[in-house]
Amino acid sequence: MNKTNEFSFILKSSQYGVGVFATHDIVKDTLLRLFSDDNTFENKIRIIDKNKVEKEFLDYCIEFNDKVYAPKDFGCMEIGWYLNHSKDFNAYHKDYNWYADRDIKKGEEILIDYNSLGEPGGLKEEYYKN
Repeated sequence: MNKTNEFSFILKSSQYGVGVFATHDIVKDTLLRLFSDDNTFENKIRIIDKNKVEKEFLDYCIEFNDKVYAPKDFGCMEIGWYLNHSKDFNAYHKDYNWYADRDIKKGEEILIDYNSLGEPGGLKEEYYKN
């Protein structure tokens, strides 16, 4: 196993349904391969009208007024779309690549701050409470 690339898996989250968890200890500032190697944000998402997205899929989208940033294919979503929010996050993004904000222990859920995604205020307030 390549510990640089294969570091996470999806499990039932104690708070949010499912989440992304570390398979081994991850050192602070390690690049977390949550999306494909294509580093352009535009190649990781598609922008579509919010009213064209089925309600069940909206939780996996980043909302911007009447549009959403959505996975390229809901049937084949990269693991990064399963990240959950926390005020006590342990991962951050720079140019839409994700890094460990601190040392992350094996079995720990990888969490991000949804506020860092730039969504307009009020769109996903229930997520931001935790």
